[in-house]
Amino acid sequence: MSGLLAWASPKPLQIERRLPAEGVVWLLSDLHMGDGSPSDTFMGKDRELLAFLARARAEGAHLVVAGDIIDFHQAWSMSRVLRAHGKVIGELSRYADDLGVTYIWGNHDHDISLFRDLLRFHVCSSLELGDQVLVQHGYEYDPWIGPHLEASHLATQVHHLVERSLHTWIRLPLQNFYTKANRLSFWLTHKVALVLQAEARLLRRVGLHSRAHRAEAVLRYWAQNQLGDAAGMFENICTALTTGPHRFLVTGHSHLPGQVVLGPDRTYVNTGSWTFNSTSYAVWDGQSFTVRDWLSGRVFGDRAYRPLVQGSFRHLHFLDWWREDYLGWFRFRVAEEGWRPSLDEGPDAAADRPAPLG
Repeated sequence: MSGLLAWASPKPLQIERRLPAEGVVWLLSDLHMGDGSPSDTFMGKDRELLAFLARARAEGAHLVVAGDIIDFHQAWSMSRVLRAHGKVIGELSRYADDLGVTYIWGNHDHDISLFRDLLRFHVCSSLELGDQVLVQHGYEYDPWIGPHLEASHLATQVHHLVERSLHTWIRLPLQNFYTKANRLSFWLTHKVALVLQAEARLLRRVGLHSRAHRAEAVLRYWAQNQLGDAAGMFENICTALTTGPHRFLVTGHSHLPGQVVLGPDRTYVNTGSWTFNSTSYAVWDGQSFTVRDWLSGRVFGDRAYRPLVQGSFRHLHFLDWWREDYLGWFRFRVAEEGWRPSLDEGPDAAADRPAPLG
């Protein structure tokens, strides 16, 4: 397979798949397997993933991978991924032949033919388990990536190139990656935010309220990602689930594992990710879900989602957060005074902070 730039990026097709609700289904997402270099956020957990697949096979489970299994933005080509993670890719292909793998493409997936023809997955844009469960990747609810999927590919490529060249992580939330480079990136983001705020005020003065709203929405999106609503998708998830026909809505994308009740007979489930030190997944037993960490066995509930349900910071934008948190001289209160362990630093801290987006 040639390099990333040879991959087509058409508007995603809508291919729906339906399976019976009975039976055991194991679900995971956002592995983000790259080229095995230090900038590969999968972090070399091939042995752990092979053990996971062996256990799922022993259970006779159908496997659902809800997108972003391979990070071509980071790896650049399939040959580099195969060199780094060939055993895992081979086992996934064998699993597809023996027990079946349903693959729901995500925002890092460019060409479904790889998963359909080479790995022999059942590829779709969404999966229903009976009438109760809808499974999607989740980028559809991301207020930035959802409407701008093709533009997000270029932004992600640039992001990976910058991280690779600087040999450091530039990620959200800041307290998880409190490096000089990341602090500088936040300082620069603040300057961009000032320009956006001035632009929004000017647009309102000349009557262009919709364009002003878009500029302000960018500031809110940045803030929500930093404050705990990874990918800024939770509000859209709530609307879709409470107004839709399904009892359960399952996504990945935000890398924030857990499940939370959002209304009478309505539950949101997030499978989390396998980036950095995370190894989260979900199991459907035919009636309900459990979300666990593979290495520790920890069960994820709604703890990480409580501030989102309460709407504690729903209307804040980036400049609100900056005024509260910036201490001067590239120092930030959230890391130096209110620091808590991140999800990716250990399973015991998993409910306290969102995982960084891969």
